[in-house]
Amino acid sequence: MSANEGRRRLDRASLPPLALLRYEKALAETLHGFLAELCLTNAGVVMAYLSGQQDGNIDDLIASSAELFLKPGQFHYARRAVIDSDWGLPPLVSIAMSFRRPELTAEFHIVFDADAIGVHIDSIDFAAVPTAGEAEDLSRFEAALAAARLSAH
Repeated sequence: MSANEGRRRLDRASLPPLALLRYEKALAETLHGFLAELCLTNAGVVMAYLSGQQDGNIDDLIASSAELFLKPGQFHYARRAVIDSDWGLPPLVSIAMSFRRPELTAEFHIVFDADAIGVHIDSIDFAAVPTAGEAEDLSRFEAALAAARLSAH
């Protein structure tokens, strides 16, 4: 039996363009407080940490922004970020993250631009549990997100 037998993977590259939208909406709702807290950090400091590959500082920033909203150890900086800027325009910053629980792992990006903050899921790997299909996958994802939240939020 292979290690991946029975596992289910949803991957942006192999799905129709809007297939992960409901998952992204659920993730964004879960991360709302965390993202609001993260936005309070000086953008110049965040970009300096990212461009300087100061992973420890970014880990601390993620952990401190999450501590009021999410259980520790659920969301992780994935050691990748992109800062895209053109002269005279606000930068676009994309931070790679992972959400890890025994039942699934989701790889995603938090994207900051001049007008909004968004989450873009790259993939979700479900543990080896037989599923009935898309509706059950979404329910499992939402249950994992609920389990990652602190009960007060």
